Amino acid sequence: MTRRPNRGVEEWPKGSGSWRIDYYDSEGRRHREKIGSRKLAIAVYHQRKLEIWEGRFTPRDRGPKLLFDAMVKQALAHRKPRLSIETHKTNEKNLSLFVGLWAKMPAAQLTPGRITAALNEMAKDGLSGSSLNRRRASLASTFATAIEMGLIDANPVVRVKPYKENSHRIRFLGRDEEKRLRAVIREWFPEREPEFDLALHTGMRGGEQFSLTWENVDLDRGILTVTGKTGRRFIPVNSAARAALEKLHAVSSSDYVCRGQSSRGGKRSYHVWLKVCLAEAKVLNFRRHDLRHTFASRLVMAGVDIRTVQELIGHKSIVMTIRYAHLSPGHQLASVEKLVTALDTPQQDTMP
Repeated sequence: MTRRPNRGVEEWPKGSGSWRIDYYDSEGRRHREKIGSRKLAIAVYHQRKLEIWEGRFTPRDRGPKLLFDAMVKQALAHRKPRLSIETHKTNEKNLSLFVGLWAKMPAAQLTPGRITAALNEMAKDGLSGSSLNRRRASLASTFATAIEMGLIDANPVVRVKPYKENSHRIRFLGRDEEKRLRAVIREWFPEREPEFDLALHTGMRGGEQFSLTWENVDLDRGILTVTGKTGRRFIPVNSAARAALEKLHAVSSSDYVCRGQSSRGGKRSYHVWLKVCLAEAKVLNFRRHDLRHTFASRLVMAGVDIRTVQELIGHKSIVMTIRYAHLSPGHQLASVEKLVTALDTPQQDTMP
């Protein structure tokens, strides 16, 4: 009969003959202890579990305490090569808020209660549920990386409930609105119209568009290589986007496709002139990111399937793309109507 293995008792490293125990206390904190022999490890493991059950457990001394700011610094450096520049900067920004609160606190002393209280204070400043969840996610990934690096044993953020988020806002440009907006752009900022068309016909995020350089534009194959929130991806160029790129190249004086000496500078100037034009054209409650919504919405309304829209827009999860599905009721109706056609069609008897 095969002996049932003891959970929480393992040989570490494998083949070394040295054993350790792995367990969680009543607060959900993870603990690991190097013990020695397998027999002793099993005995100590059951002893620790009994101490926890009886409320007598006291964490063992782990030596020097790792301070929160040091943990964040090491975790950020460890993850940086695996993240896009934009994501890394977002994590730095989010984590700086927590470092301001707990810089010199031992990371192991951070509890779910402390973290929840800090997020609740941020909520009082009018932060939305989605913004709070992004900060929570940055903190959670930092603790997860620290565990991966062997710096700490537990991730307290996993016991912090996510905040409720409002329904995702989808605002796209109507045909009449585009006509009014384009007329203003041509009158006031005619040199900016190609940038506007490029956004409208590629669905690029702002960061992707304003960090795009000419070396990543391949008009022979009709492909743009962009790097942004979801990493590197490839965007096909339609005839309108190609025309916009040709106009931009004809007046270009830098490595960047869009105006501005850097992605940040170009992005900032784009928001300024677009805001002015939107106000003059009386296109209300609209922002630059809504050009991306317009791209996806028009694809769906043209009958493009959701999976293809997901690939073109660059969503990691199709759940994000499904938000646009309701914009194509005619296309969906035509699909389900095929069921009626199939039922009305006489079926051939294939039996001999």
